[in-house]
Amino acid sequence: MPRQKKKTKIDFGDEDAVLADVARALEVDIEECVIEEDRDMSSFGEGTVYQVECSVGEFHVAENYDQAYNLAVAVVKQDLEQEPEIFDKGFIESHINTDKLRDELMSDVIDHRIDDLTEMAENEKEDFWEEWKREGLKLPKEEREPTQNEIEELAQKQAETELEDPMGYLFEIYGDEVSTKAIEIAGIDIDAAADDAVDTDGWEHFLARYDGKSHETASGLVYWRVN
Repeated sequence: MPRQKKKTKIDFGDEDAVLADVARALEVDIEECVIEEDRDMSSFGEGTVYQVECSVGEFHVAENYDQAYNLAVAVVKQDLEQEPEIFDKGFIESHINTDKLRDELMSDVIDHRIDDLTEMAENEKEDFWEEWKREGLKLPKEEREPTQNEIEELAQKQAETELEDPMGYLFEIYGDEVSTKAIEIAGIDIDAAADDAVDTDGWEHFLARYDGKSHETASGLVYWRVN
C-alpha cells in the first residue's frame, strides 16, 4: 500500500521551488539543473510529474509517496493492457478466471475433437476404440462402428482432459503469446492485478528502473533516478 501522505512543505506547482528543493537534496548547484514537466508521465492522470536533469543524473519528481504509488499502478495497468507478455506467466494466470477460460474454449475444442473422431471412426475404428478405452469408457460387448452419440461422448471426455490446464492448452498453440490470448478470451481483473504487482514488488520497481531506489527531499518531495 502507498505510504501515508505527508503535507508537502512547498508549492508543488512552483517549478523554481521544486528545483531548488531537489538540487539541495542532490547536493548540486541549482545553476547546473533544469526542470520541466514530464508530459508522458503526467499523462497517466496522477498529477504533475517533473523531470530534473543535472550533473549527477536525470530524475523524476512526484509530490509525495501516494502520487508515486498511484503512478506506478497506472503504469502497470497500461503494461497489462498493452504488453501482458512481459509479466510472469504465473502472475498473469493468477488473475485470469481459468474456469471462465475453460468454458470459453470448451465448445471449440469439442467441435475439433468431433471432426477428428468422426474421421477416425470411419477409417480407423480400432484406433477410435483405443481412444475410447484410454478415457476410461466401457467398451461395447462386440466390435462395431461407433455411433454419433459415442463420438460426441468421447469428444467431450477428451476436451475435458485437454482443458484441465487451459493455460497450458493455449501455450501449445500460441507459445509466448499465451497471456495475450488468454486475456483476449477470458479477460483479467486489471485493477486487482496492477495493485497486486505494485504491492508485491514495490512502486520503485516499476518507476525507478535505473537503480530501484527512491529518495525524499527535506520538503517531502519524492524523486527517483531514471538515467
